Amino acid sequence: MNIVENFLLHQLDLRLQNRQFAQELIEKHQYSCDQMVALLKQVSGRQKVTLLCLCDTYSRTNLAYFANDFQFFIDLSTDENHETNKRSLTNMYIAMLKTKQLTASQKERLTEIGFAWLIDESLVATKSNCITCLDLLSRDYPWINDELLPIIEQIYPAMSVSFQSRARKIMQRKRKK
Repeated sequence: MNIVENFLLHQLDLRLQNRQFAQELIEKHQYSCDQMVALLKQVSGRQKVTLLCLCDTYSRTNLAYFANDFQFFIDLSTDENHETNKRSLTNMYIAMLKTKQLTASQKERLTEIGFAWLIDESLVATKSNCITCLDLLSRDYPWINDELLPIIEQIYPAMSVSFQSRARKIMQRKRKK
């Protein structure tokens, strides 16, 4: 086990300072995304949570690091039920969608994930990220608006202020078109 993996598996936690240090280690030791994917395939529970939070944080400044492995992170959504992991993944999906480098099948899968997590018992952060993903996807698939807006309107009153703020911006933008 190299120094990067030792840190990732035994010292990494959710503190931003530790995630930033992990990013520095990854860059300094040229720890590839393929190695990160292999590590993610081996872990579960708390280690998976912290690694996905790291990936989420790192993707905000260096999405190119993950570019060849977008499909792996999309596939991770299958049977995922941990809210922190869902939040981390949807943050990554937002960044991926903004690159416009996804295939049609990847976009279709993200559409399925977005609607599934929006209508299930996901927590507010996941739901908020899902409406952002679906909003971005609606640029390529206008039919999404026909499904998304009624769902937002239905769940809007019961959601938190943070969700309502994001939903309101999306609905206003959609209604102007």
